[in-house]
Amino acid sequence: MPKFGYWSSVARIYFLPVLFLPALLKGHNLETGEAVLTLSADRVWILEMDINLTKYILSNPELADEVRRDYRLLEKEGGLNGDNFNRWELLFIKCETQFRKEMFVLDSGEPFEEFEFWFPHPSELANETYTAMVQQGLHIKLNAAGRLTSRSSPLQFRFPVDIGEVILTTVRPKAQWIMTGEVSQPVTLGGSGIQLERTGFFATFGRYSRIGFIHIVPRGLDHILFLLGLFLLVARIKPLLIQITAFTAAHTLSLGLSIYGLVLLPSNWVEPLIALSITLVAIENVFTDKIRSWRTLVVFLFGLLHGLGFAGVLSEVGLPQGQFVTALISFNVGVEIGQLSVLLFAFVILGAFRNKGWYRKRLTIPISCLIGAVGLVWAIQRVVA
Repeated sequence: MPKFGYWSSVARIYFLPVLFLPALLKGHNLETGEAVLTLSADRVWILEMDINLTKYILSNPELADEVRRDYRLLEKEGGLNGDNFNRWELLFIKCETQFRKEMFVLDSGEPFEEFEFWFPHPSELANETYTAMVQQGLHIKLNAAGRLTSRSSPLQFRFPVDIGEVILTTVRPKAQWIMTGEVSQPVTLGGSGIQLERTGFFATFGRYSRIGFIHIVPRGLDHILFLLGLFLLVARIKPLLIQITAFTAAHTLSLGLSIYGLVLLPSNWVEPLIALSITLVAIENVFTDKIRSWRTLVVFLFGLLHGLGFAGVLSEVGLPQGQFVTALISFNVGVEIGQLSVLLFAFVILGAFRNKGWYRKRLTIPISCLIGAVGLVWAIQRVVA
Protein backbone atom coordinates (compact mmCIF):
# COMPACT_ATOMS: atom_id res chain seq x y z
CA MET A 1 0.00 0.00 0.00
CA PRO A 2 1.26 3.53 -0.78
CA LYS A 3 2.24 5.74 2.15
CA PHE A 4 0.20 8.53 3.73
CA GLY A 5 1.97 11.27 1.76
CA TYR A 6 0.94 9.61 -1.47
CA TRP A 7 -2.71 9.49 -0.39
CA SER A 8 -2.54 13.17 0.58
CA SER A 9 -1.40 14.02 -2.94
CA VAL A 10 -4.14 11.87 -4.46
CA ALA A 11 -6.76 13.64 -2.34
CA ARG A 12 -5.57 17.09 -3.36
CA ILE A 13 -5.14 16.39 -7.06
CA TYR A 14 -7.88 13.89 -7.86
CA PHE A 15 -10.46 13.63 -5.12
CA LEU A 16 -11.18 17.24 -4.18
CA PRO A 17 -12.24 18.23 -7.73
CA VAL A 18 -14.98 15.59 -7.56
CA LEU A 19 -16.86 17.87 -5.17
CA PHE A 20 -17.61 20.04 -8.18
CA LEU A 21 -18.11 17.31 -10.78
CA PRO A 22 -21.62 16.10 -9.84
CA ALA A 23 -23.05 19.49 -10.73
CA LEU A 24 -21.67 19.04 -14.26
CA LEU A 25 -21.92 15.27 -14.82
CA LYS A 26 -24.89 12.93 -14.79
CA GLY A 27 -24.94 9.18 -15.12
CA HIS A 28 -27.66 9.34 -17.74
CA ASN A 29 -27.86 12.46 -19.84
CA LEU A 30 -31.06 11.66 -21.71
CA GLU A 31 -32.84 14.98 -21.67
CA THR A 32 -35.58 14.67 -24.26
CA GLY A 33 -38.55 16.64 -25.48
CA GLU A 34 -41.93 15.06 -24.83
CA ALA A 35 -44.78 15.32 -27.32
CA VAL A 36 -48.34 13.98 -27.30
CA LEU A 37 -50.21 13.50 -30.57
CA THR A 38 -54.00 13.29 -30.71
CA LEU A 39 -55.95 12.39 -33.85
CA SER A 40 -59.72 12.82 -33.96
CA ALA A 41 -62.27 10.97 -36.06
CA ASP A 42 -62.67 13.99 -38.36
CA ARG A 43 -58.92 13.78 -39.30
CA VAL A 44 -57.81 16.68 -37.10
CA TRP A 45 -54.46 16.18 -35.37
CA ILE A 46 -53.20 18.15 -32.37
CA LEU A 47 -49.62 18.05 -31.12
CA GLU A 48 -48.67 19.24 -27.63
CA MET A 49 -44.98 19.32 -26.86
CA ASP A 50 -42.86 20.34 -23.87
CA ILE A 51 -39.54 21.90 -24.87
CA ASN A 52 -36.67 23.70 -23.18
CA LEU A 53 -36.64 27.04 -25.00
CA THR A 54 -33.43 28.08 -23.24
CA LYS A 55 -31.63 25.07 -24.72
CA TYR A 56 -33.03 25.92 -28.14
CA ILE A 57 -31.88 29.54 -27.93
CA LEU A 58 -28.38 28.63 -26.76
CA SER A 59 -27.93 25.83 -29.34
CA ASN A 60 -29.49 27.18 -32.51
CA PRO A 61 -26.96 28.91 -34.80
CA GLU A 62 -29.68 31.02 -36.44
CA LEU A 63 -30.40 32.61 -33.07
CA ALA A 64 -26.77 33.08 -32.10
CA ASP A 65 -26.36 36.75 -32.88
CA GLU A 66 -29.36 38.81 -31.88
CA VAL A 67 -31.70 36.49 -29.93
CA ARG A 68 -29.02 34.79 -27.84
CA ARG A 69 -27.49 38.16 -26.93
CA ASP A 70 -30.89 39.56 -25.94
CA TYR A 71 -31.68 36.48 -23.88
CA ARG A 72 -28.43 36.81 -21.93
CA LEU A 73 -29.20 40.45 -21.19
CA LEU A 74 -32.77 39.69 -20.10
CA GLU A 75 -31.57 36.78 -17.97
CA LYS A 76 -29.25 39.10 -16.07
CA GLU A 77 -32.16 41.43 -15.33
CA GLY A 78 -33.74 38.67 -13.26
CA GLY A 79 -37.10 38.00 -14.90
CA LEU A 80 -40.14 39.69 -16.34
CA ASN A 81 -41.00 43.27 -15.41
CA GLY A 82 -42.69 46.30 -16.87
CA ASP A 83 -39.49 47.67 -18.37
CA ASN A 84 -38.46 44.57 -20.30
CA PHE A 85 -41.87 43.08 -21.13
CA ASN A 86 -41.81 44.11 -24.79
CA ARG A 87 -38.28 42.75 -25.24
CA TRP A 88 -39.32 39.36 -23.83
CA GLU A 89 -42.34 39.36 -26.13
CA LEU A 90 -40.19 40.11 -29.18
CA LEU A 91 -37.69 37.40 -28.21
CA PHE A 92 -40.48 34.81 -28.04
CA ILE A 93 -41.83 35.86 -31.41
CA LYS A 94 -38.41 35.45 -33.03
CA CYS A 95 -37.96 32.00 -31.45
CA GLU A 96 -41.42 30.93 -32.55
CA THR A 97 -40.75 32.06 -36.11
CA GLN A 98 -37.43 30.19 -36.30
CA PHE A 99 -38.89 27.03 -34.74
CA ARG A 100 -41.73 27.04 -37.27
CA LYS A 101 -39.20 27.17 -40.12
CA GLU A 102 -37.36 24.13 -38.77
CA MET A 103 -40.35 21.95 -37.89
CA PHE A 104 -41.46 19.72 -40.77
CA VAL A 105 -44.75 17.84 -41.04
CA LEU A 106 -45.18 15.13 -43.67
CA ASP A 107 -48.58 13.94 -44.84
CA SER A 108 -48.36 10.79 -47.03
CA GLY A 109 -44.61 11.43 -47.30
CA GLU A 110 -45.08 14.95 -48.70
CA PRO A 111 -44.28 18.23 -46.90
CA PHE A 112 -47.41 19.65 -45.31
CA GLU A 113 -47.49 23.39 -44.62
CA GLU A 114 -51.14 23.96 -43.76
CA PHE A 115 -50.86 23.58 -40.00
CA GLU A 116 -51.16 26.00 -37.11
CA PHE A 117 -48.22 26.48 -34.77
CA TRP A 118 -47.83 28.52 -31.60
CA PHE A 119 -46.56 28.63 -28.05
CA PRO A 120 -47.49 31.01 -25.21
CA HIS A 121 -46.01 34.49 -25.20
CA PRO A 122 -45.56 36.69 -22.11
CA SER A 123 -48.68 38.65 -23.08
CA GLU A 124 -50.75 35.45 -22.87
CA LEU A 125 -49.64 34.40 -19.38
CA ALA A 126 -50.11 35.72 -15.87
CA ASN A 127 -47.07 37.56 -14.60
CA GLU A 128 -46.49 35.03 -11.79
CA THR A 129 -46.71 32.10 -14.21
CA TYR A 130 -44.27 33.58 -16.65
CA THR A 131 -41.80 34.69 -13.98
CA ALA A 132 -41.72 31.13 -12.62
CA MET A 133 -41.17 29.79 -16.13
CA VAL A 134 -38.23 32.16 -16.64
CA GLN A 135 -36.67 31.05 -13.36
CA GLN A 136 -36.99 27.37 -14.37
CA GLY A 137 -35.20 27.83 -17.70
CA LEU A 138 -38.05 28.59 -20.11
CA HIS A 139 -39.72 25.19 -20.22
CA ILE A 140 -42.74 25.87 -22.41
CA LYS A 141 -45.59 23.94 -24.00
CA LEU A 142 -45.66 24.18 -27.78
CA ASN A 143 -48.83 23.50 -29.78
CA ALA A 144 -49.46 22.56 -33.41
CA ALA A 145 -52.61 21.44 -35.20
CA GLY A 146 -53.70 20.45 -38.69
CA ARG A 147 -55.94 18.07 -40.66
CA LEU A 148 -54.97 14.87 -42.46
CA THR A 149 -55.73 14.77 -46.19
CA SER A 150 -57.44 11.40 -45.68
CA ARG A 151 -58.03 8.84 -42.93
CA SER A 152 -55.30 6.62 -44.34
CA SER A 153 -52.68 9.38 -44.68
CA PRO A 154 -49.47 8.61 -42.75
CA LEU A 155 -48.43 11.53 -40.57
CA GLN A 156 -44.77 12.19 -39.69
CA PHE A 157 -42.81 14.89 -37.89
CA ARG A 158 -39.25 16.13 -37.92
CA PHE A 159 -38.35 18.51 -35.13
CA PRO A 160 -35.50 21.05 -34.98
CA VAL A 161 -32.19 19.34 -34.25
CA ASP A 162 -31.40 21.80 -31.46
CA ILE A 163 -34.02 20.33 -29.13
CA GLY A 164 -32.45 16.85 -29.25
CA GLU A 165 -34.41 13.59 -29.13
CA VAL A 166 -38.19 13.57 -28.75
CA ILE A 167 -40.52 10.98 -27.23
CA LEU A 168 -43.71 11.15 -29.31
CA THR A 169 -46.73 9.44 -27.74
CA THR A 170 -50.15 9.00 -29.31
CA VAL A 171 -53.24 9.06 -27.12
CA ARG A 172 -53.72 5.30 -27.37
CA PRO A 173 -50.89 5.50 -26.18
CA LYS A 174 -48.04 4.32 -28.35
CA ALA A 175 -44.59 5.83 -28.05
CA GLN A 176 -41.69 6.16 -30.42
CA TRP A 177 -38.24 7.63 -29.91
CA ILE A 178 -37.30 10.19 -32.55
CA MET A 179 -33.53 10.58 -32.89
CA THR A 180 -32.12 14.05 -33.36
CA GLY A 181 -32.79 15.27 -36.89
CA GLU A 182 -34.73 12.13 -37.94
CA VAL A 183 -38.28 11.83 -39.20
CA SER A 184 -40.77 10.03 -36.96
CA GLN A 185 -42.40 6.75 -37.89
CA PRO A 186 -45.70 7.23 -39.78
CA VAL A 187 -48.90 7.45 -37.73
CA THR A 188 -52.24 6.71 -39.40
CA LEU A 189 -55.86 6.99 -38.37
CA GLY A 190 -57.20 3.51 -39.16
CA GLY A 191 -60.54 1.90 -38.44
CA SER A 192 -59.34 0.61 -35.06
CA GLY A 193 -57.94 3.96 -33.94
CA ILE A 194 -54.47 5.52 -34.13
CA GLN A 195 -51.89 3.13 -35.51
CA LEU A 196 -48.13 3.24 -35.95
CA GLU A 197 -47.17 1.79 -39.29
CA ARG A 198 -44.70 -1.07 -39.14
CA THR A 199 -41.19 -0.38 -40.32
CA GLY A 200 -38.85 -2.87 -41.94
CA PHE A 201 -36.29 -5.06 -40.20
CA PHE A 202 -33.29 -2.93 -41.17
CA ALA A 203 -34.99 0.33 -40.17
CA THR A 204 -35.88 -1.11 -36.75
CA PHE A 205 -32.42 -2.61 -36.30
CA GLY A 206 -30.71 0.66 -37.23
CA ARG A 207 -32.92 2.78 -34.98
CA TYR A 208 -32.66 0.65 -31.84
CA SER A 209 -28.99 -0.22 -32.20
CA ARG A 210 -28.28 3.48 -32.45
CA ILE A 211 -30.35 4.13 -29.30
CA GLY A 212 -28.37 1.42 -27.51
CA PHE A 213 -25.03 2.86 -28.64
CA ILE A 214 -25.95 6.40 -27.63
CA HIS A 215 -27.03 5.12 -24.22
CA ILE A 216 -23.39 4.15 -23.67
CA VAL A 217 -21.50 6.73 -25.75
CA PRO A 218 -21.79 9.54 -24.89
CA ARG A 219 -24.76 9.49 -22.51
CA GLY A 220 -24.14 6.50 -20.26
CA LEU A 221 -21.37 7.98 -18.17
CA ASP A 222 -22.10 5.64 -15.25
CA HIS A 223 -21.69 2.59 -17.51
CA ILE A 224 -18.52 4.09 -18.99
CA LEU A 225 -17.00 4.59 -15.53
CA PHE A 226 -17.87 1.01 -14.55
CA LEU A 227 -16.11 -0.34 -17.65
CA LEU A 228 -13.07 1.84 -16.99
CA GLY A 229 -12.99 0.50 -13.44
CA LEU A 230 -12.78 -3.04 -14.83
CA PHE A 231 -10.12 -1.99 -17.31
CA LEU A 232 -7.82 -0.28 -14.80
CA LEU A 233 -7.18 -3.33 -12.61
CA VAL A 234 -6.60 -5.93 -15.32
CA ALA A 235 -3.17 -5.84 -16.95
CA ARG A 236 -3.85 -8.73 -19.34
CA ILE A 237 -6.41 -9.13 -22.10
CA LYS A 238 -7.76 -12.56 -21.15
CA PRO A 239 -8.97 -11.69 -17.59
CA LEU A 240 -10.52 -8.49 -18.90
CA LEU A 241 -12.40 -10.36 -21.63
CA ILE A 242 -13.68 -12.88 -19.04
CA GLN A 243 -15.08 -10.05 -16.91
CA ILE A 244 -16.58 -8.19 -19.85
CA THR A 245 -18.18 -11.44 -21.05
CA ALA A 246 -19.70 -12.00 -17.59
CA PHE A 247 -20.93 -8.41 -17.50
CA THR A 248 -22.45 -8.67 -20.99
CA ALA A 249 -24.15 -12.01 -20.27
CA ALA A 250 -25.62 -10.62 -17.05
CA HIS A 251 -27.03 -7.39 -18.43
CA THR A 252 -28.40 -9.21 -21.47
CA LEU A 253 -30.18 -11.69 -19.19
CA SER A 254 -31.68 -9.11 -16.85
CA LEU A 255 -32.62 -6.81 -19.74
CA GLY A 256 -34.58 -9.58 -21.45
CA LEU A 257 -36.25 -10.79 -18.25
CA SER A 258 -37.21 -7.26 -17.26
CA ILE A 259 -38.64 -6.35 -20.68
CA TYR A 260 -40.78 -9.52 -20.60
CA GLY A 261 -41.97 -8.61 -17.10
CA LEU A 262 -40.33 -11.58 -15.34
CA VAL A 263 -37.96 -9.48 -13.21
CA LEU A 264 -39.02 -6.09 -11.94
CA LEU A 265 -37.16 -3.70 -9.66
CA PRO A 266 -38.05 -0.02 -9.09
CA SER A 267 -35.71 2.46 -10.78
CA ASN A 268 -35.25 4.30 -7.47
CA TRP A 269 -33.49 1.14 -6.28
CA VAL A 270 -31.67 0.27 -9.50
CA GLU A 271 -30.03 3.64 -10.18
CA PRO A 272 -28.41 4.09 -6.73
CA LEU A 273 -27.19 0.47 -6.83
CA ILE A 274 -25.63 1.03 -10.26
CA ALA A 275 -23.78 4.04 -8.84
CA LEU A 276 -22.61 1.96 -5.86
CA SER A 277 -21.36 -0.78 -8.20
CA ILE A 278 -19.04 1.81 -9.76
CA THR A 279 -17.72 2.79 -6.33
CA LEU A 280 -17.18 -0.80 -5.16
CA VAL A 281 -15.20 -1.77 -8.27
CA ALA A 282 -13.08 1.36 -7.86
CA ILE A 283 -12.43 0.60 -4.16
CA GLU A 284 -11.27 -2.91 -5.02
CA ASN A 285 -8.86 -1.44 -7.59
CA VAL A 286 -7.30 0.68 -4.84
CA PHE A 287 -6.81 -2.06 -2.26
CA THR A 288 -5.66 -4.93 -4.47
CA ASP A 289 -3.60 -5.44 -7.60
CA LYS A 290 -4.75 -9.03 -8.13
CA ILE A 291 -7.84 -10.54 -9.74
CA ARG A 292 -9.66 -12.45 -7.03
CA SER A 293 -11.54 -15.62 -7.96
CA TRP A 294 -14.85 -14.09 -6.92
CA ARG A 295 -14.46 -10.87 -8.93
CA THR A 296 -16.07 -12.38 -12.04
CA LEU A 297 -19.13 -13.36 -9.99
CA VAL A 298 -19.34 -9.86 -8.52
CA VAL A 299 -19.08 -8.34 -12.01
CA PHE A 300 -21.88 -10.68 -13.15
CA LEU A 301 -24.12 -9.50 -10.30
CA PHE A 302 -23.36 -5.87 -11.11
CA GLY A 303 -24.14 -6.63 -14.76
CA LEU A 304 -27.63 -7.73 -13.70
CA LEU A 305 -28.15 -4.29 -12.17
CA HIS A 306 -26.93 -2.48 -15.27
CA GLY A 307 -29.27 -4.59 -17.40
CA LEU A 308 -32.20 -3.39 -15.30
CA GLY A 309 -31.00 0.14 -15.97
CA PHE A 310 -31.01 -0.57 -19.72
CA ALA A 311 -34.55 -1.91 -19.35
CA GLY A 312 -35.60 1.41 -17.86
CA VAL A 313 -34.37 3.17 -21.00
CA LEU A 314 -36.22 0.76 -23.29
CA SER A 315 -39.43 1.12 -21.29
CA GLU A 316 -39.20 4.88 -21.85
CA VAL A 317 -38.44 4.51 -25.55
CA GLY A 318 -40.99 1.75 -26.17
CA LEU A 319 -40.70 -1.33 -28.35
CA PRO A 320 -42.61 -1.70 -31.64
CA GLN A 321 -45.32 -4.36 -31.74
CA GLY A 322 -44.56 -7.10 -34.22
CA GLN A 323 -40.81 -6.42 -34.04
CA PHE A 324 -40.34 -6.72 -30.31
CA VAL A 325 -37.47 -9.24 -30.45
CA THR A 326 -35.71 -7.41 -33.30
CA ALA A 327 -35.75 -4.13 -31.37
CA LEU A 328 -34.59 -5.80 -28.16
CA ILE A 329 -31.68 -7.58 -29.84
CA SER A 330 -30.63 -4.55 -31.87
CA PHE A 331 -30.68 -2.33 -28.76
CA ASN A 332 -28.38 -4.81 -27.04
CA VAL A 333 -26.09 -4.89 -30.10
CA GLY A 334 -25.80 -1.12 -29.91
CA VAL A 335 -24.96 -1.34 -26.21
CA GLU A 336 -22.21 -3.88 -26.90
CA ILE A 337 -20.70 -1.76 -29.68
CA GLY A 338 -20.71 1.18 -27.29
CA GLN A 339 -18.97 -0.85 -24.58
CA LEU A 340 -16.33 -2.12 -26.98
CA SER A 341 -15.75 1.47 -28.14
CA VAL A 342 -15.10 2.53 -24.55
CA LEU A 343 -12.60 -0.28 -24.00
CA LEU A 344 -10.89 0.41 -27.32
CA PHE A 345 -10.53 4.06 -26.38
CA ALA A 346 -9.07 3.06 -23.00
CA PHE A 347 -6.54 0.78 -24.71
CA VAL A 348 -5.51 3.53 -27.11
CA ILE A 349 -5.00 6.06 -24.30
CA LEU A 350 -3.58 3.85 -21.53
CA GLY A 351 -2.56 0.60 -23.21
CA ALA A 352 1.04 1.63 -23.85
CA PHE A 353 1.60 2.22 -20.10
CA ARG A 354 0.04 -0.95 -18.71
CA ASN A 355 3.36 -2.77 -18.30
CA LYS A 356 5.15 0.17 -16.70
CA GLY A 357 6.17 -0.17 -13.07
CA TRP A 358 4.45 3.09 -12.16
CA TYR A 359 1.13 2.28 -13.93
CA ARG A 360 -0.72 1.24 -10.78
CA LYS A 361 0.62 4.01 -8.55
CA ARG A 362 0.19 6.89 -10.99
CA LEU A 363 -2.85 5.80 -13.00
CA THR A 364 -4.85 2.90 -11.56
CA ILE A 365 -5.15 4.17 -7.99
CA PRO A 366 -5.69 7.91 -8.66
CA ILE A 367 -8.19 7.36 -11.47
CA SER A 368 -10.01 4.70 -9.43
CA CYS A 369 -10.26 7.15 -6.52
CA LEU A 370 -11.85 9.70 -8.82
CA ILE A 371 -14.25 7.14 -10.32
CA GLY A 372 -15.20 5.81 -6.89
CA ALA A 373 -15.87 9.28 -5.51
CA VAL A 374 -18.09 10.20 -8.47
CA GLY A 375 -20.03 6.94 -8.08
CA LEU A 376 -20.55 7.57 -4.38
CA VAL A 377 -21.83 11.10 -4.93
CA TRP A 378 -24.19 9.83 -7.64
CA ALA A 379 -25.49 7.15 -5.29
CA ILE A 380 -26.27 9.76 -2.62
CA GLN A 381 -27.89 12.07 -5.17
CA ARG A 382 -30.09 9.28 -6.53
CA VAL A 383 -31.20 8.17 -3.08
CA VAL A 384 -32.10 11.74 -2.14
CA ALA A 385 -33.88 12.33 -5.45
